[in-house]
Amino acid sequence: MTMNTYQETMRKLYDPENHEVLIASHRGKFSSSVMENTSLAFLTAIREGADMVEMDLEETKDGRIVGHHDDHMKRLFHNDGKISDYTLDELKAMPVYNYVGEICVEGIETFEEILDSLKDKTILVLDKCWDCWDKVYALLKEKDMVEQTIFKFYLKDEEPMVWAKAHKDCIFIPMCGDPEMFPKLLELREHAGLPAVEILPHAEDEPIFSDETFRWLEEHHIKVWCNSLSLARRLVYGAGYDDLKSLRYGGDKGWGVLIDKGVQILQTDWPHEVACYLKEKKMR
Repeated sequence: MTMNTYQETMRKLYDPENHEVLIASHRGKFSSSVMENTSLAFLTAIREGADMVEMDLEETKDGRIVGHHDDHMKRLFHNDGKISDYTLDELKAMPVYNYVGEICVEGIETFEEILDSLKDKTILVLDKCWDCWDKVYALLKEKDMVEQTIFKFYLKDEEPMVWAKAHKDCIFIPMCGDPEMFPKLLELREHAGLPAVEILPHAEDEPIFSDETFRWLEEHHIKVWCNSLSLARRLVYGAGYDDLKSLRYGGDKGWGVLIDKGVQILQTDWPHEVACYLKEKKMR
């Protein structure tokens, strides 16, 4: 039987002998009227070379799960409220503003709509939704998509850790900024799937970005996820070896540094450009 895309990617994630660099697309590939955290953004990212799509989810006032990142609605809805203040019908009726400040044709989507569009197509990486994991998990079970999904959470947070240990059929990539927390990775791996950890380096000299950290993770067959996002001056990802540096000065100055260090999963806003770079370097 031929494995489909997400199964092959899962195999690579768990194979310690596989060193192919995988691409995670941040909120899908979005711009102008293609809105983040929507089916179109995710499907576009897959077409551009993403191996997995990262997404954020929130719960509405009437208990529905929708694709949305921010704690507020100012950026996309020009509204001072929160997603949890409104029902799904109310949100669907609201204009969503695109990246040039105009009312967009696209609107907010439910998690069910997103799942239906991505069934068997790619790996779903669920980031900001730990407050509604039970409902998210129930929808994944209903759609038979648990094995296609990875949950993220901060390794230092105890509540999601307890939840993760109780869900042996789930897969997790915790986020961590301090290698002193690494014993918890081994603890979690005794209970659930854990192919990788997301490191959070802000500078090169931080312990989380040290050679010792990468050696320890390699010895324990845990792959390294690192963001190369360039979202704002105040937000530093990948110790500064980010998308902007890569696009301005060439991939060797950004993505290449992370890869040479030992990063095997890059989260980016530019999946096509990363894929082209990896092909050029014969890493894909």
